Amino acid sequence: MRIIICFALCCLSLTVSSQDERYYRDIFTGDINKNLKKDFKYKVEVMSPKYMIDLTRDGVEDSLQVVKKDGVDFIRINNSHGKSMFEQKLEVKGKRSRIFKAHLRKVSSSADVLVLHYYEGHNEAAIFEGSARLYFVTIRGRSLKKISMTKGPFFWSERESAADKYFKYWRKRYQVNILDYNKDGINEISVSFNKSSQVYFYLSDGAWSKL
Repeated sequence: MRIIICFALCCLSLTVSSQDERYYRDIFTGDINKNLKKDFKYKVEVMSPKYMIDLTRDGVEDSLQVVKKDGVDFIRINNSHGKSMFEQKLEVKGKRSRIFKAHLRKVSSSADVLVLHYYEGHNEAAIFEGSARLYFVTIRGRSLKKISMTKGPFFWSERESAADKYFKYWRKRYQVNILDYNKDGINEISVSFNKSSQVYFYLSDGAWSKL
């Protein structure tokens, strides 16, 4: 009887070990994302109020809002009837993440860009640290069916000084401009922080390239 029990426990151990091995292999290869159920639903979903803005420049206001799903932020764009037309995940790094500024600007005769100033959140594991970055939401042909989003540069941060027993923060001062620097009829996005700067050029079909 003991031999049978030991054999059964050994088989069970091998089965569990094989399952764990496959699970961790899927994590490292990225296959685990492919195996997620298509009907997966988040447990907690909270929506911000709608921020009304005429994204298609047709005189009728559309709306954008932030949706939190299990602590992960998504930007959602709705048409004038309230129907969701676009939704994309934002990169969260800590608590109290949020979009704190958004402005719509013309890129060219066939494209506009909605620049999102996004606070990625902060953590307090060892020392307080927070950061923010830009996202470029490109709207082509003034149609909400032709929207794409590009993750822009990290431009601002705050960090507690570990050498000081009191809270002491440093921040990157930043400035964002949308201008036609090379006079080709297409506006560029420049982001300056402290003494450094980056310029993003619009290519086509919602794509941006950094200089």
